[in-house]
Amino acid sequence: MKVLKSYSNGVREATIRPKMVLLLWFFNLLFGFIIFYLLYNRLMEAMSRSAISEGMLSKVNYHFVFEFLTYHGQAWSTIRSTAVVLVCGYIMVSIYLLGGILHSLVETPKTSFSQRFFQGCGKFFGRFFRLFIYSLILWFVFFVFMFILYQVGDALTGKGVNEQLTYYLFLVGAAIALFFIFFINMIQDYARIKIVTEDSRYVFRSLFQSIGFVFKRLGGTLVLYYLLVLTGVVIALVYWGFKAVIPFSSAAAILITFVVSQLFIASHAWLKVAFQAGQLSYYTDSRS
Repeated sequence: MKVLKSYSNGVREATIRPKMVLLLWFFNLLFGFIIFYLLYNRLMEAMSRSAISEGMLSKVNYHFVFEFLTYHGQAWSTIRSTAVVLVCGYIMVSIYLLGGILHSLVETPKTSFSQRFFQGCGKFFGRFFRLFIYSLILWFVFFVFMFILYQVGDALTGKGVNEQLTYYLFLVGAAIALFFIFFINMIQDYARIKIVTEDSRYVFRSLFQSIGFVFKRLGGTLVLYYLLVLTGVVIALVYWGFKAVIPFSSAAAILITFVVSQLFIASHAWLKVAFQAGQLSYYTDSRS
């Protein structure tokens, strides 16, 4: 019952906070335009110099790919560097926004939403960034474990000779990897919740204590997390199903597709709030 109550609270809190969802959607849209502008311009600049780039507009031209890699290696290097910078930037922005989300959910609304949100962003960014650094220990353990698992699977399949066993082991490995990715993210979520609710500056201690919190309530924390993940999967399936039936035969259809895509991005922002609110509710009820 506690899990269902927390899930319901998470969905409700995300639904009654359209300003927060809209703000998160705006940041995603802004970042998306930056990514599109930088990467698209770099690619088009290289393509414009290629004598055979015109064929790329209508179909995959492998000659262009080879020519691009051969004669425009510097452009490709720039694109990769830009992509790395953008990924790092997105991580920093996500860490920044999480402080605002949790602070807005915890803080009593005595001031305007924007004041509470951005106050939380600034107040907790440094702590959440340190949490991100400390969490690299967990990710390192995860990658070591997956490497060992890969080596075991490689030995069992004779380095891919047994194709059927290789296929099944790949599915098992992918499932295990997803489980641990979700699990580490969940631990980080509860560490952030602990930091905000207690206004704690002891980040490493909060991370360590959140691991204990999760393991003591392993069933409840996992069920709640996967209920929220399932909600995201349902939203994605609805989006892809709707997008699949829209014909790209007119400008109106393209406009509808764009609007639906933006609604999907907004639903992702809504889900992020639901995750934080639901787990916050579970953490608060478990500690009371």
